Amino acid sequence: MGGDRVMNPYKMVMAVANQKGGCAKTTTAVNIAAALAKGSRRQGLPPAKVLLIDLDPQGNCATSFGLEKKKIKKTVYDLLANDSGEELPLMEEYLIPPEEITRSMREAWSNRNGGKKIPDSINAGHLWLLPSDIHLSGAEIELSHKIGRETRLQEALLPIVDEFDYIIIDTPPSLGLLSINAMCAANWVMVPVQAEYYALEGFSMLMNSIKMIQRRINRNLKIFGIVMTMVDARSKLSTYVCDQVNKKMPNKLFNTTVRRLAKVAEAPWSGAPTVILNKPTNSGAGAGSLEYWTLSKEVHQRVQSMRREFGVVEESRLRKERSIR
Repeated sequence: MGGDRVMNPYKMVMAVANQKGGCAKTTTAVNIAAALAKGSRRQGLPPAKVLLIDLDPQGNCATSFGLEKKKIKKTVYDLLANDSGEELPLMEEYLIPPEEITRSMREAWSNRNGGKKIPDSINAGHLWLLPSDIHLSGAEIELSHKIGRETRLQEALLPIVDEFDYIIIDTPPSLGLLSINAMCAANWVMVPVQAEYYALEGFSMLMNSIKMIQRRINRNLKIFGIVMTMVDARSKLSTYVCDQVNKKMPNKLFNTTVRRLAKVAEAPWSGAPTVILNKPTNSGAGAGSLEYWTLSKEVHQRVQSMRREFGVVEESRLRKERSIR
């Protein structure tokens, strides 16, 4: 069963999950993955080796980096549908490497900006992507009668789980088999919660689903943190929802909240997430970038604090690779 796998329970494999649509789940997964992979001295965030997995059939993670879905050869669907029982060459054939992500972002930026000089900041750092496409929408039905249907992603990732500092899994807006696969493969769940009234009901349902997975499939699964999104600081409702979530899950709410900002939603149109596209500033186009950089730093600090508390020593994969060379 998923809970019995041989794996460090403090490994940073994190599902970004909420069955409610429109809560900035993909935006949060993509920007945190991009910020952690790039790192920033100014933000006090060291670069890390990051894998972003798209488990949403809409395939928006690829689009966020300017990748054309029709040119993608292998996706997470091929991984889940694999019945060969053999280890797949993930690093070589399935994952899109940083160089390719950087190239596609730069091309997309150039196309949107009439061939102007491309800023050096538009690069993927140490980010790999396992993309998805619309074929994944049929996976729930196809997998429903297959052996090990809940743990297919977990089994596929085991050979490469130690290659990365962070593995971040974007999930679809449902609590079906794809989201269950994500939470079986993960040790941690990050929950983006939209600061609106209906979100409270969905939040309770998600917590119950997580408890069920913890009991029956993955005993290692824990809540990493809850991030409030689409926040309007002037709204009493936003403040009320934030307070209610904090009461339900004390000490899990991130200090950083993400506002409803048009520039964050528009960023993928220019072929890159806001943390790569826009310099972090207190206002204007960089405001959303600053919020996601600050949130990513908070994620890093929470990981470091947790590891110190439990005496877990994890060497950075980038440092490890440099020392081997």
